[in-house]
Amino acid sequence: MCDLSKKRFDPPRTPASRRLRLWEVDRRFHCAILGTCLTLQELHKVIRQAGLILEPKHSDYDAHNALVASAGQECHAARLLTRLLDRKYRTPISQLAKGDDKALRSYWAQALQTGDIAGPFWGLVTLPHTSPELIQRVYGDVHMLSHLAGASNRADLRRLATLEASAAELRESAQHTARQQRHQLAQKDTVIAELEAQLLRRLARDKQASAPGEAELSEQLSASRRELTQSLRQLERTRRRLTSLSRRNDHLQQQLESARAALDEAEAEQQATELALHQLLITDPASAAPATDLCGRQIVYVGGRTSLSPHFRTLVEKCHGRFEHHDGGVEESRANLHCLLSKADMVFCPIDCISHDACLKVKRFCKQNAKAFIPLRSSGLSAFAKELSQLNRTDT
Repeated sequence: MCDLSKKRFDPPRTPASRRLRLWEVDRRFHCAILGTCLTLQELHKVIRQAGLILEPKHSDYDAHNALVASAGQECHAARLLTRLLDRKYRTPISQLAKGDDKALRSYWAQALQTGDIAGPFWGLVTLPHTSPELIQRVYGDVHMLSHLAGASNRADLRRLATLEASAAELRESAQHTARQQRHQLAQKDTVIAELEAQLLRRLARDKQASAPGEAELSEQLSASRRELTQSLRQLERTRRRLTSLSRRNDHLQQQLESARAALDEAEAEQQATELALHQLLITDPASAAPATDLCGRQIVYVGGRTSLSPHFRTLVEKCHGRFEHHDGGVEESRANLHCLLSKADMVFCPIDCISHDACLKVKRFCKQNAKAFIPLRSSGLSAFAKELSQLNRTDT
């Protein structure tokens, strides 16, 4: 459990006539406020407006950290962030302004039910008359919601895979039906052309025929016309079915695109959540120093996602440790893995993002060489940060 959840929040208060600005809010809230209440696009826009200088190819994590650092002091960036938050959430701020403690608690409970917590969160932490107990509850709820983001991502991935499979199956079915209909239409066109040719030949041959012969020819012509009309009706039905299948396919394609957009948004929210957990689990809010001191120990991380490796390295170095990553043999040589493990003091291994064979080999090597082997339930930053936060307790 996060130790911060046990601490009482006593943010600085201002006169009752004025709300808090961002730099007047307790520093422990800044990471959660920026990660919950603003999008990554809005954060990058504020960085450009404030003229903050970052690396040319800086990451979203770098942008988030830069603004969290600026939020704790009265500067141009902090004022821009305050104005943006006040403008974006003017409605909930106005609704909360005159409420008593009971009304504020009711408003927050309703926000949790609807899932729209960003505006109420900003409004409550900046109201001068919000009680410390309510702020404790609000921050705890926001913290726990971050733990649910990972589960939501997995549900979105499963739904996306189902939609993609359904769309592929429907496309194949539509293509098969279209081929059959085109083949049938081609056959009917051939029959119609042959009947018309026979009719023309019969007319030319029987031009001088008697009246009874003409009556018989007229009857055949009528029959041919009826068959032609029937064929045209069937053709129209086939065209309508193809149109319906095409519309259904377009609808499924839109659903697929919506699911992909939702997944991208969920991944962005998950990244912001994991950055918040990074601050909560590793940093001691009272001293702004790392709660875990690795004392220069070498950590080797095997498996996981390569894209998170820079964040792991930053986290370990912040705790005075050294970090190395190996993908478990996907692209890197397994011979290099043996060399890294030999120099390691402890080995982390996410069991959800590594092959079973590689995980067993790493575990066996650690046991044979008296290395600390620490399995992780997931490959996310939060799981890694949580295990790091437990090291000092385990050592003691």
